[in-house]
Amino acid sequence: MPRPIWSGALSFGLVNIPVTMHSAVRDRGIHFHQLHGPDRSPVEIRRVCAQEGNEVPWQEIVKGYELQDGRWVLLSDQDLDAAMPQRSRTIEIERFVAMEEIDPIYYERPYLLVPRDEGAARAYELLAETMRGSEQVALGRLALRGRERLVALRSRERALMLSTMRFHDEVRSAEEIAADLTEKRPTREQVSSALAVIEELSVEFRPKRYHDRHRARLKKIIERKRKGEVIPAPREPVESIASAPDLMGALEQSLAKIRSERTKAKRSSGSRSAGRPSRASRSRRG
Repeated sequence: MPRPIWSGALSFGLVNIPVTMHSAVRDRGIHFHQLHGPDRSPVEIRRVCAQEGNEVPWQEIVKGYELQDGRWVLLSDQDLDAAMPQRSRTIEIERFVAMEEIDPIYYERPYLLVPRDEGAARAYELLAETMRGSEQVALGRLALRGRERLVALRSRERALMLSTMRFHDEVRSAEEIAADLTEKRPTREQVSSALAVIEELSVEFRPKRYHDRHRARLKKIIERKRKGEVIPAPREPVESIASAPDLMGALEQSLAKIRSERTKAKRSSGSRSAGRPSRASRSRRG
């Protein structure tokens, strides 16, 4: 298992569960290095004083907050530590809320909590099992990377997942775009047609169905470049982004197109399966 990002304890009432915290997601993106083209040497990034033009060593770098009048307030690491309400290695569960009550916009980054020893594992599994049955999310606070963060814990596949969360004043209200919305409400017929389109496109969510197509294309281009191929510049697609003048007509056309494509897909699937014997028939032949 990768090195933990944080180590401490999860506090549930009077129960203390020593845990380590690991990222629950992996970075699968393709990363590049900046090179000097003519000799392919790495390009270094240096910290240079804008006034003197000289490189600045780490020990001379300080943190500054700019005031509205252009003056600076300098803060030391000790000053920043004083802003933390409490230096704690414990995530204390404060409240439990129903899972459906939390809007996904409040979630930031997911982490995986792992029990540190066999004794912690028993209490860990008890909490995970209890939360899974109750469909509740636990709320607490965590001091991480110089900030106090609101966190949510939930049970997933026998494990406890922790997600850092945004505070309410970090989330923009939809009322900010109210001036751009029309006062005319959609008709019942329009809503009914839109619901029909949604129903036709509704499927069970299967994560393995979705792949990073950009990453796959990028890998192919890297391989072609490795072989010395020249990659032609792509053509800019011509797209129309104007609003549909006839909303009902557009909905009806969308519905007809979706149903037509689904019918063709079923026919194609049926013809392929008809072209090869079933498992039962193959076993009878054997």
